[in-house]
Amino acid sequence: MLKRLLLLGVVSGILAGIVALIYQKVYSSSVGADFSNIAKPIGIVISNIVGCLIAALGYWILNKLLKAKTEIVFNFIFMILSFASMLPVFAAKLPLDVNAPELFPGLVIPMHFFPALAWFTLEPLFIKNSD
Repeated sequence: MLKRLLLLGVVSGILAGIVALIYQKVYSSSVGADFSNIAKPIGIVISNIVGCLIAALGYWILNKLLKAKTEIVFNFIFMILSFASMLPVFAAKLPLDVNAPELFPGLVIPMHFFPALAWFTLEPLFIKNSD
């Protein structure tokens, strides 16, 4: 099961990274503020993959401990951590030369939910109820 979870983590992370990059392009062209020098595309993709791989390990550990209750507990924890991961965005200090810094949270806050959304979307393909 660990191999399937790690594969789910990688695929979900890649999907979330791609969606985040598309969102970054759409957001930048819509509001006219480019934050690609702060939220670098490679950093966005890597953080999504790492986040989903950590989620995969967390799911595996919870499955060892909880068995039948794993999915509901995992989903709850994943969403709580997604919300918690947004908090540092509000304290972020941007360089003084950044235009429209007030628009930065609008770019990065939605991205914090992309790993969970990708995971929840792809999970049925990798995890069967009998696991």
